[in-house]
Amino acid sequence: MKKNILESQVVNDWRGYPLITLPVDEIWQSVPSVETLRGRPFKDPLKNDILENGMRFPIMVVHTSYKDLQDAKKRYRKKILELPDNESGSQDTKIWSVWGGSQRLTFAMEEGYTHIHCTIIPSIQEAISSQKHMRDPFPELYHKTKRRKRKR
Repeated sequence: MKKNILESQVVNDWRGYPLITLPVDEIWQSVPSVETLRGRPFKDPLKNDILENGMRFPIMVVHTSYKDLQDAKKRYRKKILELPDNESGSQDTKIWSVWGGSQRLTFAMEEGYTHIHCTIIPSIQEAISSQKHMRDPFPELYHKTKRRKRKR
């Protein structure tokens, strides 16, 4: 099967983190795909933006152990998906997990991409902290809107 890579516009590194290309089916998606975010359409605008402009940033992945994933599950509970099967049974076994770009990973799978550009982040916490840097250029998708006060 021929490689079909969803490439990002960033090609060397992102904020000093190295870039790699991974098979989409070897990355565990930490959060579910969504149609809307904060009550606004999200999936379709994201898809349209990638189709028109390409993927601006690589997704953020952590090569994480099952122990770290179990700790994350305890911390984030229902906010993240059920953990993948640990076929080896070892807590030290590492897998690639996405902690910034789950929606782009879903897009890649749905559009038939076999591989995707990723930036390797050292830890889950560091990836979550770095998400704001990828979201800043897209205020219409990510930023909260001010609620208007309701008249009583």
